[in-house]
Amino acid sequence: MARIPQTSIEQWSVLRVIVESGSFAQAAEQLHRSQSSVSYSVAQLQERLGVKLLQIDGRKAQLTEIGRTLLADCVPLIDDLIRLEERARYLASGGEATIRLLADSIFPKRFLFGALSAFEASYPHVQVILREMVRQVAPDPLRASFDLAVSVWTLEHPGAQRVFDVRLVAVARADHPLASRKMPTQATLDRYRKVTIGDDPADAAPADIGQNHGLLWQVNTVEAAIEAVTSGLCYGWLPRHLIQDDLISGRIVELKLGPRAERLVPLVLSYADEDRAGGATRALASMLLDLAAKGL
Repeated sequence: MARIPQTSIEQWSVLRVIVESGSFAQAAEQLHRSQSSVSYSVAQLQERLGVKLLQIDGRKAQLTEIGRTLLADCVPLIDDLIRLEERARYLASGGEATIRLLADSIFPKRFLFGALSAFEASYPHVQVILREMVRQVAPDPLRASFDLAVSVWTLEHPGAQRVFDVRLVAVARADHPLASRKMPTQATLDRYRKVTIGDDPADAAPADIGQNHGLLWQVNTVEAAIEAVTSGLCYGWLPRHLIQDDLISGRIVELKLGPRAERLVPLVLSYADEDRAGGATRALASMLLDLAAKGL
């Protein structure tokens, strides 16, 4: 059978203010109530619980041991209800309840989570649903659920904003045969196994090699690609910002490919429907762009 609490959050909140302010008089002043109203609220709370919550020490109101235990349990409930009421007011004003964000896996995480941290501080009542993509363009808004996307740029993104260029550098483990070769030809490269992140045509090896000889490995995470290269089994183009420590230590080395050694992957920020995007969605987009532009 459903039960209804015999005490109210309001009564517990009054008790909290009394304890934090130190007296009934100070609590009454903070709550803009009469002192008798404050006293009555706590008396009702104690009566319904059947325990003594407060004791007066001189002029100061202090919690009993039981009161300290029970109030500590109730404080998170009070804070949750305050947040719920604030969120209700925010939503009533027309604010977005959620933002669905797609982000490519090679987008630097310091930009992504830096922006999300700043956004949460400014918009605590908006939930961000984050989903990671693997080297894909932003999907068709009519067939996918998202509000913002940080994705690989294509000609199909005429209105997208450039957010960041990820530098992919050709690397192999220091003892890999390609590590000591100077300016190997494409035919030479094709003799060795290569790892790629996702299904990117720019990284694809000839179809017959990938299908018949296993010389192309496709993985779905950047971490797996890095592990494949550092294991010595493969070479590949990896995001420079994620392998900087390995390059400095000499664990992996850049291949001597001249202009072919580095590729730029432009990432863009796009809206599913910019005309209908709310203020919070635009604010998150601005934070992502600003952090990436500053390189923080």
